Amino acid sequence: MNPEKIICPCKKVSKGDILKAMAKGAKRYKDVRAATGAGSKCGKCEKEIRQFIKKHRDD
Repeated sequence: MNPEKIICPCKKVSKGDILKAMAKGAKRYKDVRAATGAGSKCGKCEKEIRQFIKKHRDD
């Protein structure tokens, strides 16, 4: 996985940015969206972000 890969083009949020937000306590999509802005403009990346969070969450 390339942490520099942009997952939300509208807000220029990378996979690494999401991992950092998750490390600081963002565990769900709405938490990641609030912390990074990812998925808050057009929403086309929401499904991919949700899948990424699910894959990398340490429940």
